[in-house]
Amino acid sequence: MDECMTEREQTVLLVSDDAALCAAARREFEETISGLRLASVSNMEGARRILEEDAPAVILLEESTIAAKAEQRRGEAPPLGALVTSLASYAPVVVIGAAERRKELTTLIASGAADYVARDNGCLPVALGLIQRRLRKAQNLIDGTPLPFGEEKEDFGEVLRHELNNPLTGILGNAELLLAEIHRKDDGKLPNGGRQRLETIAALAVRLRETVRRLSQEWESWRTPVQ
Repeated sequence: MDECMTEREQTVLLVSDDAALCAAARREFEETISGLRLASVSNMEGARRILEEDAPAVILLEESTIAAKAEQRRGEAPPLGALVTSLASYAPVVVIGAAERRKELTTLIASGAADYVARDNGCLPVALGLIQRRLRKAQNLIDGTPLPFGEEKEDFGEVLRHELNNPLTGILGNAELLLAEIHRKDDGKLPNGGRQRLETIAALAVRLRETVRRLSQEWESWRTPVQ
């Protein structure tokens, strides 16, 4: 793998209750990527606490962890699409899981908000390669450093999709979940958690507006270089 840029420390949030996978991921990161903080939790409750305090560049989610926790509580596992949508409002998500569950994330994958890696013996290097690519984009693009239009003008479409689809996915996902709950209850009241979802939608809308403004400025500066 290519070395990632190391101008600032970046955080990857790993959500997995597989101790062996966590240890292997930590070794891989230490060997290939410098300037990285790996925060690992074993459940979604721990992930939400981290997300309230930190802003990870990428989230690595092991799909079987969610099903295992639901089984322990003798309840149904939440829909994978809804779960990843909620996480994608914070950062891109790379999911490791059973091959047959990939279809549940088709829309999120197409939008650029998530990647999916089928779990097998070679899944970790593939997942780490996707994470490294996300980290490079996060540092070069999201932090406001100059976009690589000068050397790779053909990548502008990919840059645009990456920058806009992530907050858009979060806005649409939270809005759809909120509307579904409102229609289900049908009592004229805001459902539990509704205020938080509205605050998330508002914050993502502001982020989207700022992203459009920054990209426009970068594009104009590339088109009209200083003489």
